Amino acid sequence: METDWDELTPDDRTAIAAAMEEAANVADAAALDGDRAAVDADESPAARAFARRSAAIARGHAADYRAEAATLRAGDIPDCWTASRH
Repeated sequence: METDWDELTPDDRTAIAAAMEEAANVADAAALDGDRAAVDADESPAARAFARRSAAIARGHAADYRAEAATLRAGDIPDCWTASRH
């Protein structure tokens, strides 16, 4: 099923942006968990390295979610949502 992004109302965009902000908060929390595990002396070196990388990925996701939310609040549709249509 294809979505016609142009049919989203301002209220739809605001609601989706709020959900994206919440997803960013969850990703931030995951990054903090990864940061804690990355310095936990009880974890193996491999586990600490994995935690560091996971934290970085979670931070990237949070930034992406916030960027998408900002685009929606500006009244636009994030490019990554429509790239497959072109």
